[in-house]
Amino acid sequence: MPGQNHRTWQNYHVGHFMVTVELDPAAEAVNIERHRELADVTRRLVSLFDTHRIPATFAASDPAHSAATPIIIRSHENHEMAILGDANWIGPTAGRTRFARELVRRVTQARAAGLDVTSLVPRVASVDKHIDLVVKQNITVVTATADAQKTRPAVPRALHYGVWELPVCGTLPTAVRWFSTPGWSTWREIRRAASDATMFHLIVDVPAVTQHVAASERTLAWFVRRVATLRDRGMVKIETLRTTASRLSAVPTVSPQSSILRRVA
Repeated sequence: MPGQNHRTWQNYHVGHFMVTVELDPAAEAVNIERHRELADVTRRLVSLFDTHRIPATFAASDPAHSAATPIIIRSHENHEMAILGDANWIGPTAGRTRFARELVRRVTQARAAGLDVTSLVPRVASVDKHIDLVVKQNITVVTATADAQKTRPAVPRALHYGVWELPVCGTLPTAVRWFSTPGWSTWREIRRAASDATMFHLIVDVPAVTQHVAASERTLAWFVRRVATLRDRGMVKIETLRTTASRLSAVPTVSPQSSILRRVA
């Protein structure tokens, strides 16, 4: 039980932490050995999140056919599957028709397979111009791209009624060694989000993690243990993209007040 000086579970009085795991490579050809390598890392990440009771969002290019999907849905935690978009069908070179066709195919097949897919993680370009197509597929969350994030504050943005764009506040692995200033800076931002009751969204790039497996997994484990401690102290709530969208879209219902005079009369 949290001590008297620790924050309590009250809406809008705790920080919110999300971790989104990008499972597939951006463009590289993937052979059998590479598939096995990615699956091994994914399996260890799921185990890490399960150990510390961290629900995460896992984004795959095609969730219905991803080799990682069975690993994730067998987890003890209520993880979320999302669609990961790349330049093949998102962005100016892909066009609106291709975007619509590929989004519908991925969403339809995922839901037919029993996956509740409501989040889209575009890697290379904003989907602002296609928001009507996103709405038609009952997508409730998209994540900001790196380029967009440079010019926008790290706060949620309403793209359309019921559709939110969530910022990306940090990425793993980092481009430098963990125990250097940028790594500590990321942890300070997470602590600040907990103290200020704001949001921190971390992206984990699995293909990049495989390039430096030991160091990257140690870094992530370090973060996860400490975020779990913040949660246990009541300072942060851990969410998936879907649960964040539900929270942001929730509107308190005010019960109509009855007139005492009218009731007495």
